[in-house]
Formats: sequence, C-alpha cells, structure tokens
Amino acid sequence: MATRYLVTGASRGLGAEFVRQLRKRGHTVVAAVRDPKTATDAVRVGANVVRLDVDRPDTFDDFARSLDGPVDVLVNNAGVAAADASLESITPEIMERVFRTNVFGLALLTRAVLPLLRRGSRRTIANVSSSLGSLASTPGGFSYAYCSSKAALNMLTVLMHRELSGDGFTVVSLDPGWNRTDMGGKQAPLDPTDTVGSMTGLLERLTPGDSGKFLGYDDQPRPW
Repeated sequence: MATRYLVTGASRGLGAEFVRQLRKRGHTVVAAVRDPKTATDAVRVGANVVRLDVDRPDTFDDFARSLDGPVDVLVNNAGVAAADASLESITPEIMERVFRTNVFGLALLTRAVLPLLRRGSRRTIANVSSSLGSLASTPGGFSYAYCSSKAALNMLTVLMHRELSGDGFTVVSLDPGWNRTDMGGKQAPLDPTDTVGSMTGLLERLTPGDSGKFLGYDDQPRPW
C-alpha cells in the first residue's frame, strides 16, 4: 500500500535520493525544499515539490496547513555541517547556524506537522542523524557544532518517543553513514544510492516496536 512521505532537505544529497527511491517504490512523496527551482530531480520522478525553509519556524504552521491531506511518515532529513573541527574554531555564529537547522528547525517543524501525522496511517517520524552524534562512538575530528547538534537530535528522538509512542507513533533516529554527497565529499566510502536504498526498505518495515531506536543504514542498532 502506498504511503505518503514528507521529506525535508529534498533538493540534493540524501534527501533527493530518498525522494527518488520512495517514488520508485510507488509511494507518494512531498519533497520539501528551500528553492523549488533546484528540485528538478524530484519533479522528474513525480514528487510534489513544496517550498520550506527549515530555518524559518515562523512559516511552519502555514506550511503544514498548505499540505493537502495527512502525512504517514515524516523524514527529517534537512541538515547543515560546518568546519569547526577544533575548540579554537568554534564561533557563536557557527553554533547558532547549525543548531537552528539541525535541532530547532527539526523540533518545531515536527510540532507543526504533528496533527497531520496523527491523521496518517503510520504515524512515523524518522530523524536523520549520524554516528558522529553518538556519545559512545563519535571519533572526534569533525565539526563541534554538527556533532553536538546530532547528539541533541538524538535526544529529541528519545523525547518524542517517550511522549508519542503510547499514541501509536514510531520515532527513530537513522544513521546513514558517511556518503559521497556535497556534505560528505568525494572521499566518503558509501554510495547514497545503496545506503538510501537500505534506509527506504527500513522505513517501510518500521513498526511501533522499533520506536525509540537509533538504527543504521545497515539495519544494525547504533549506540547513543
């Protein structure tokens, strides 16, 4: 049965690949992008492209009202990184910019879309995180802002799970690994076609019993 997915950050990278593979599997996809003119791939595969700036929470309620019908699965994929790999390179501006997108935007957009998820058949929220946000396994040597924002995202996943799972929701964090995207760079070992293919299959199989988990693209649990 076709499921209606809302994917944020859908114009490029993992987001664009989520849209392509979900459409290939026959699902209805709302592709949320900052600039619809950049979402040519999403248009080509038949997704419904809508404008969304995840840094503008003042627009989220209007955005949610503009969506026609329920949302079955919300894929919170939009995110940004930074180059602050040392304590000396941290600035207030970098921290604020990364947290605005990766944490504040995610939480407040989910709040706005929650009534549509309640009307959906699957009530699923998938937050795209990273093993770099794992307190137990992050290797360091990458952006302080990015890593700490993904740790905060993981906390949001647990909080949402604790609040919503009793109402039939499934809330998970996903670790896509290090992929060859604009953010990951050409040296990354993983092909997003393969990793997103695995994650779309995982999204299809999720049940309320999976809520509160941190899962990798390889179907294996990740340590918080």
